[in-house]
Amino acid sequence: MKKIRLILGGLALGAVVTLLPSVGRATIVGSAHDFTSNTNYFIGGTTNWAQGRSTNACGVCHTIHHNPDSARGPLWIHTPTANTFKTYDQGNSPTYPAGLACNLGISKACLSCHDGSIAINSQDSGASPGTTTTIKGGTGVFIKSSYIPVEVSGGVDDLTHMHPIGVNYASAIAAVPTGDLKPDTTPIAGGTISTLMLKNGQVECSSCHDIHRTQGTASTSGIFTVASGQTLCLTCHNK
Repeated sequence: MKKIRLILGGLALGAVVTLLPSVGRATIVGSAHDFTSNTNYFIGGTTNWAQGRSTNACGVCHTIHHNPDSARGPLWIHTPTANTFKTYDQGNSPTYPAGLACNLGISKACLSCHDGSIAINSQDSGASPGTTTTIKGGTGVFIKSSYIPVEVSGGVDDLTHMHPIGVNYASAIAAVPTGDLKPDTTPIAGGTISTLMLKNGQVECSSCHDIHRTQGTASTSGIFTVASGQTLCLTCHNK
């Protein structure tokens, strides 16, 4: 009987531990993409809508109901960029395979702020995409220019001087010399290249940037999915 009680007690304790939230995993709260009052990074403590008037770190980009266009991202309410981009496949790089197209997917959500065209506090509240844009606080608040990775060239945003995004990984493997890229089934910490790095089979901004800090713990929500530095490059590349 005593043995049974010990077993049941152990099972109960195991259930409690299983239900407890993880304390080791970081979140977007407190990161560079948290625009609530005490953790604002880009705005720098100036008086604006996010300072002391919002307690929802998620609400800058997401809404609970009735998002205008779910194709932008999960419950995405942030105003989408309307800018035209010169993608990497148009850059005439001697190392980039001809015919390998860059079709920007969810990276456009990142580029809403990071191309310098959309304010942080700009939200699309229309019944159909792009019909009505509201600025909370009345004045557009933009990120620092040092956080804009694109260059303006000929009236378009030039993405040819950064890592290719919007690239189908399977197509890339087929286009480059055998062995240059690792298979998408390659095991990495907690999963595979496919499950942790690719978005709908594509290389996007979020392949390397862990915005919600679900994989890494970088204080800036920066480059930290499964590794950093050259180790991150060698996650997918063999050289």
